[in-house]
Amino acid sequence: MTKTVTKKADSLCYSFTVGKSGSGPWWHKVQGQLNEDTFISCDSNNCHAVGRLGNRLDATKTWETQIDTLKDGVDLFKDQGIQMKLENNAMREPFTLQATICCRSEGGEHVKESCDIDLNGRKMLHLDLNTKKWTEVNPGSSWMETMLKENKFLTEFLYKTSQGDCRSWLEEFKSYWEEKLESIALPTAAPDVDQPSSMVRKPNISVLLIILMNFLLFLLQYL
Repeated sequence: MTKTVTKKADSLCYSFTVGKSGSGPWWHKVQGQLNEDTFISCDSNNCHAVGRLGNRLDATKTWETQIDTLKDGVDLFKDQGIQMKLENNAMREPFTLQATICCRSEGGEHVKESCDIDLNGRKMLHLDLNTKKWTEVNPGSSWMETMLKENKFLTEFLYKTSQGDCRSWLEEFKSYWEEKLESIALPTAAPDVDQPSSMVRKPNISVLLIILMNFLLFLLQYL
């Protein structure tokens, strides 16, 4: 008998973060998550697999292609961040720009893609990549929406990655997620019909003593 695992909708998300503080250089980091389990992490030096799931996916033919795409995305978001800083020099530091691209399989062939944009830790915009509709999460973020829409290279990357790469990667990667669930499903021991020796009922010693004393008294009456 095995532990039952409730299957949820599968999701694949990539979070791109670029930032700068003072006179220091621009930095970046990227994280990839399958069903909220981090499997890849990139910094300004390299990308590496994370955990058991990451080590499994590292062996797939998609792994290196994925890294190349993530590097392209970092360059585009970094250029966007530089442009924002140039046009608004009064923007507070440390400055961070984050974009999280997700594709979620909601059963069957329907996949929902989206992108959330944060600025300095505050959610600013939500982009429904299926309908290409922008939503202002934070009032007064229309300037940012206009700037992103004008960046044709970045918007093309968002549409292409979410509706092309992300979909195909999710389809390939989720089989490894299912294998992981199977490996962590713990067997539940069946009830043992034969009780262990420690559980065998033992005679009550006090009852035996009483019976023995009564027997001795009975014998004494006839001696």
